[in-house]
Amino acid sequence: MKPILFTVPLVELPVYAYGVMLGLAFISGWYLTLHFTNRQRLPYRFVTTGLVLAIIFALVGARIAHIISNNSWDTVRMKGLVNVLFAGRCEGLVAYGGYIGGTLAVVVYAWLKKFDFWNMADCASPSLVMGLGFTRIGCFLAGCCYGQVTDLPWAVSFPPGSQAARELLGSTAGANAWSPHVHPTQLYESLLGWALVPIALLLLKKRRFTGQAFLIMIPLYAVGRFLLELIRDDDDRGTVFGALSTSQFIGLVLIPVAIGLMIWRWKVHVAPAPWASADEVRQSLLEQGVLSEGKKAAKKEAAKEGKKRGKKGK
Repeated sequence: MKPILFTVPLVELPVYAYGVMLGLAFISGWYLTLHFTNRQRLPYRFVTTGLVLAIIFALVGARIAHIISNNSWDTVRMKGLVNVLFAGRCEGLVAYGGYIGGTLAVVVYAWLKKFDFWNMADCASPSLVMGLGFTRIGCFLAGCCYGQVTDLPWAVSFPPGSQAARELLGSTAGANAWSPHVHPTQLYESLLGWALVPIALLLLKKRRFTGQAFLIMIPLYAVGRFLLELIRDDDDRGTVFGALSTSQFIGLVLIPVAIGLMIWRWKVHVAPAPWASADEVRQSLLEQGVLSEGKKAAKKEAAKEGKKRGKKGK
C-alpha cells in the first residue's frame, strides 16, 4: 500500500506521498546546489546537465541496488530488466544505490568535459543529505524501511496493508490489521539527514581543498546508517555474509575508500576558488547567456557578427 496524497482530476492519476517527497528532494537539491556552484563560478550548463544525469542515474542505481540486495533476478528474467527498473511508482529504491549511481554519472561526465568534479561534489553535499531528510519522511508515510518491534513511547504502528503490517503479521492478517508498534527508523534517518545539513554547510565553507566536504560526509553518513540498520526490521534490506545488511556492507567499503581519496586530495591540494558575490554571480550568468539580458546581448552580438561576415562576403 502506498499512501495517495491526491488524485489528478480527469486522468485519475494518483499522486503518492513518497513520490512527492522524492520530488521535493530533487527540486530543493537542484536549486541549493546551483546556488553554491554559481558562487564557485562553475559553468552553469555543465552543472545543470550534471544534475540531470545525477537524477536519472540515481533512480536507476537505486533500483538496481534494490534488485541486487533482494536477489530479484527471477523477476528480472520474467518481466525484463527495463520493466523492472521503471515499474513500481518509486517503490524499491535503495539510498546507497542512488548515491553511487548519481555520483558515477557525474564523475564520467566531468571527466569527458574536463571540468572539476570535486568542486561540484562539495557544492552538492548539503543537497545530498537534505534529500535524505525529505525522502525518509516519504518512507515513513509509505510504511516501508520500518524498525524492530518496541514499546518505547514514540513507537509507531502502520495501517493495514502497509509493508510493516504485511511483513510483521503475514500478508493475510496484515491486510486487515495495524502493525505492531515499531521503531520509526525512517524518521531517525530523516533526522540524521537534517542534522548533517549544517555540518555539510560548515565543511563547504571551511574546506581547504576541493573534495574535502564531500569525502568527509561519506563516512559520517555511513556510520549513522550502520547504527540505524541495527534496529531496522524490513525485508528489503538484504544481507551480506549472513550478518550485515547490504547498506552496512556498502558503508564499510565506502569508509576506507573515502579516507583514501581524502588523503589523495589533500596531497594534490586543489584549493577552492573564492566565493563570488551576488553581483559577480549575476555578471557571470549574463556572460554565459543564462539570464535573459545575457541572451539578448548574445543574440545582438551574433547578429553583428553575421552582418560583418555578410559585408566581407560582398
